[in-house]
Amino acid sequence: YFDDALVEEEVDFICGTYYLDKNDGSVEKVSWWPRPQAWAASGLNIGFWSARCEKWFQTRLEHI
Repeated sequence: YFDDALVEEEVDFICGTYYLDKNDGSVEKVSWWPRPQAWAASGLNIGFWSARCEKWFQTRLEHI
């Protein structure tokens, strides 16, 4: 199907994306959870949810 990918707004919602106004007048895009590109480059994206992924998730959740 042509719509099998998430649109940017859906990714933003799922990842908890928000924008921070910085002191220099710029805006930084940040999120509570890693965006797909960050997850893909993290070393945790090995094709399945491993014990290491779960440990990372639980640690991140505790810090939120």
